[in-house]
Amino acid sequence: MAGCERCSGTGFEYVTRDGRDFAQPCGCRRGAAPTADAFLGACRIPPRYELCSLANFDPVSTSHRAALEKVMGYCNGYPHLGPHAEGLGLLFTGNNGVGKTHLAVSVLRELVLSKGARGQFWDFHELIREIKYSWDPQTQTSELSVLSPVVEMDILLLDDLGAMKMTDWMNDTLFYILNSRYLARRATLITTNFQDRPASEVKHADRNIRSEFFVERIGQRTRSRLSEMCYTVHIDGEDRRAIQQDSHRALILGTGAPPDARPEPARRPRPRG
Repeated sequence: MAGCERCSGTGFEYVTRDGRDFAQPCGCRRGAAPTADAFLGACRIPPRYELCSLANFDPVSTSHRAALEKVMGYCNGYPHLGPHAEGLGLLFTGNNGVGKTHLAVSVLRELVLSKGARGQFWDFHELIREIKYSWDPQTQTSELSVLSPVVEMDILLLDDLGAMKMTDWMNDTLFYILNSRYLARRATLITTNFQDRPASEVKHADRNIRSEFFVERIGQRTRSRLSEMCYTVHIDGEDRRAIQQDSHRALILGTGAPPDARPEPARRPRPRG
């Protein structure tokens, strides 16, 4: 890096786009983009999602097509997303099984393989466990050994945010991660199954359903920060995982069709009189 002519050893090069100057990681800092095989290990992609890409995302509804169009535009523009938009990420919301994680992993794949970004996938539950158990008295390592790469990655994907009941320590840790990335203008991709509504709307909701809102799961401070650092990509639709499971179950049972698609047995005519 010390001998690089483009960045003079700083690790960043300046480029001009639309009349504005941008700083981006220099090629000498990033190194060559990983191959498709190396991508899975380097980015910690779970086997369940290892084949997810923009090319094989099936937009079965208007909502899916709008979401796909939005993330493709995001990937094409990264990292130069326009004035005052440097470092913005994506918040994927919607019910279970609508394809949020598929699209989020697809974005991570695209930015790593095509744009040379460094990125990692973290299930939020797993990340919290790693941080909690990272202290080792023998080696004197601390939670910073886990937090540092999470904060410094070009792209961080946090999956299933809000599903775990949050303690004060967890809320503080999450805010530290997100706020550090926000200040450094590093993009964050987030998926959640909870409805994203402003706190002003949620406070009027029925107490029994209030916990179904994202702001109630992560707190107003963190939700406010996310509204500043992410575009929202909402996806409506049926639970495709449940539909696939019904199909697989039907094949195992030998029916060749989901249970709800089996023809009803013929009914014998009722006698008259």
